[in-house]
Order: sequence, then C-alpha cells, then structure tokens
Amino acid sequence: MSCRKLKKVLACSDFDPELASKLVLEALFFKAETPYRQRWLAVEQANARATNRHFLERAYKYRPIKVVEFEHPRQQRIVFLELKREECARLFPVGRVYSQAFHLGGRGFFLSAHCNMDQQSSFHCFGLFLGMQEKGSVTSSVDYEFATRIKPFEEYASNHIGNYNFTVLKAVGYRNLFGIPWTALMADESLYFINGILHLQTELTVRQ
Repeated sequence: MSCRKLKKVLACSDFDPELASKLVLEALFFKAETPYRQRWLAVEQANARATNRHFLERAYKYRPIKVVEFEHPRQQRIVFLELKREECARLFPVGRVYSQAFHLGGRGFFLSAHCNMDQQSSFHCFGLFLGMQEKGSVTSSVDYEFATRIKPFEEYASNHIGNYNFTVLKAVGYRNLFGIPWTALMADESLYFINGILHLQTELTVRQ
C-alpha cells in the first residue's frame, strides 16, 4: 500500500482503531527506512517467522519521494528521489519514470527521470525534469535547484539552478543532467551511484 492509502486507513472508522493504528504506523515507519534497510528488515522477519506480517517493497507506478516542507519565510520544498541502479538500467534507451506528486504554492508538481539522446552530441544520457500537474491559467514562478549526491564525500552537489514560470502543464529540466554519456553514468566506477542508489535532490521555492 502507498503512504497515502495507509494514512486513509488511519482515518477510517471501519477498522479497530488500536489495531489499525499499530499496523499502519509500523508500515509507515518501515517505508521511512532506506531501501537497503527495508530489504534487511524484510529478510530478518521472514527468517524469524515471528509474525504473519511481511514487509515487502511495493511495485510503485510512481516512484516514492521524501519531501521536507517549509512555509515561512517563503514556501519551499526539498524533494528527494532515489533510483536503484537496476531501475536506471531499465530506462535505456528511451524510458522514463515519474515520481509521486507533491504540492507547492497550491499547485501539484512531479519529477520525471528520462533516458534520452543528447541533442548536440548524439549519445544517450540521463535527464531530469520538473513538471506541473494541474491545468490552469495561474502562473507559478519557482526558483529551482537540481542536485545529486556524489562520491567520494557523498554530499549533494548542485547540477543546475534556475527560475521558471509554470503555466498550463509546463515542465523544466535538463536532457543531460550530469553532462556525461549514459555509459559513463552506468559504469562500475561511476561517482553517482552510492551503494547502488542514485540520490537526486530538487529544491523549490515560490518567488513572491
């Protein structure tokens, strides 16, 4: 179940509140763990056979994200998207994956990761885009920054900074986020995969 569905269960009166609260909170805490920690917990529980509940990573249609929200002094969101190496490999040669939606300034947004052709150099590369969901005539001016965690220090390093006026179903992004070919990104010595995970961060601020 998605986090959104689990939160609906918490508010539903069809279940025993004490039991539902215990099970749902347990699942939400599990989802807050890193993918590697999730797999470890699932294996540990399966081996122990202590309960009838088993935590497994669900097959998401839209990739889960973690969002840090600030409302003051300006509306701001920091969005974290993690992709496994095998997920990225499946994007080649023309695939794409979408994140779950998040909200900023009363509008819905999402991230999409692509494998596409670099228009200047004619090689495959990794692209990242920020899109707006809702139709409407209201323009949202957003400052954005794309960053990626890289080796050897495993800190987030900025890839691109800009501002964009979002109108009807518009998107902004970069066809070659890292400025390197797809083969270099996916290489064993790649600086961008840490323990098999690509860590992407997008910081968004509504401009007054």
